[in-house]
Amino acid sequence: MMRSQLMFLLCLYVITGSSSQLPYLGTKTPYSPPPMDYTSPPPGYRPVFISHVGRHGARFLTKAGADQQVTEVLAVAEKRHVLTSMGQLVAVIAGRLQAAGKGNYERITLKGGEEQSGLGQRMRDLYAPVFTGRGLEVVTTWKLRTQQSAEAFLKGFGKYPGPRNDQRAPDSMDTTLRFYDLSPAYQRYKKGGAVKASLDSLDKDARTPAVARRVCERLFKEGFVQELMASGKGVAFADDLYDLYAIAWSMSGELSAAGHPEDKEGLRVAFSRDDLEWLDFRSGAADFLEKGPGFDSVGIQVKVAAPLLADFINSLDKAVRQPDSATDAILRFTHAEAIAPFAALLGIRGASTPVRSIYQYHDHWQAGSIIPLSANIQWILYTGGDGSHLVKVLLNEKEVVLPVATRTWPYYRWEDLRAYYVKKLFFLHTGLRENMEAYLRGLE
Repeated sequence: MMRSQLMFLLCLYVITGSSSQLPYLGTKTPYSPPPMDYTSPPPGYRPVFISHVGRHGARFLTKAGADQQVTEVLAVAEKRHVLTSMGQLVAVIAGRLQAAGKGNYERITLKGGEEQSGLGQRMRDLYAPVFTGRGLEVVTTWKLRTQQSAEAFLKGFGKYPGPRNDQRAPDSMDTTLRFYDLSPAYQRYKKGGAVKASLDSLDKDARTPAVARRVCERLFKEGFVQELMASGKGVAFADDLYDLYAIAWSMSGELSAAGHPEDKEGLRVAFSRDDLEWLDFRSGAADFLEKGPGFDSVGIQVKVAAPLLADFINSLDKAVRQPDSATDAILRFTHAEAIAPFAALLGIRGASTPVRSIYQYHDHWQAGSIIPLSANIQWILYTGGDGSHLVKVLLNEKEVVLPVATRTWPYYRWEDLRAYYVKKLFFLHTGLRENMEAYLRGLE
């Protein structure tokens, strides 16, 4: 009887695996390019330079964790014969995911490579006049996944006639792409009372154990459910299973190659829509407080991005003032911890609104929209026949609204954009030529 039930569930999830139900993947949301319906620039303007920063592509887990912990609990339950038929199915799928990820921690997946290649190809196709052969600056962190992302991006970008200058600062000195690691005040903030109190309130919310119980009841027999919940391990198991469910979407290529094309959605059978919504909400709350606008749009978690803003301004300054010595583009590859605060610092609508209560954050900010895998911000510089310059800013290849006046949205006069952000840097007690390591270490 149990075997026939398992086969029924396997067939059911293969049939329904491509459901249009929202996946609720948070920062593990695979990148989805928007429709390329861009606003044309004013007559006479053409693109001449791009300053780009992007998160690495879809990846495996960064270390053994959720996969190992889920499979260990399921193995214990199996040994004690307390798995339901759905629990048996989940155990099979979790084992496949752990096997696919083994030895690949921190690396980008096939999907991650496809995301980055697509970004590179679209940039080359959409802004072809930019790439005259003056050169490309390619800047990565020391993490392998950013280097792999850069290579995949350039593979999609295609053959390029100019030189390529690769740059990689040690993590301990990387003020531009890993600024968050260099600020003691920011590290204290992440572990401080305000963040902890807000996240604790969500952990203590009645919905957290209720979701965990529902998930456990689908997979385990009642005695084992009671044991997990009484020991406090039920919530941890549900959280780990959610993490494994979310990362599976990034591993679809590897799973398909292993003969399991539907496994990316397979673990969804363990959750209801309400379960996923709450798990995603709790996961995103930490990202919002630690990387996004949080309770203060110019708080420490946003101030740390000032070095990246200064780098963007300096790169466009050079392209405007010294076009003959500038490169065609600067391509930076980093992490979600850099993209979210940069978007907040820029004041991008939808990425920079603070809240008074953590329960309000999702009304204004969603991790899957702001910092999905391969998230990116681009400043595209345009020049007119009269020597004037406009800038278009994109978040995840979408035209954005900035807190800067313009009559030609989404194009902003470079002088106006520059003045606004230089003033913002001044407000943060720094500037374009400051020692950014000193700035980060001196933040309060």
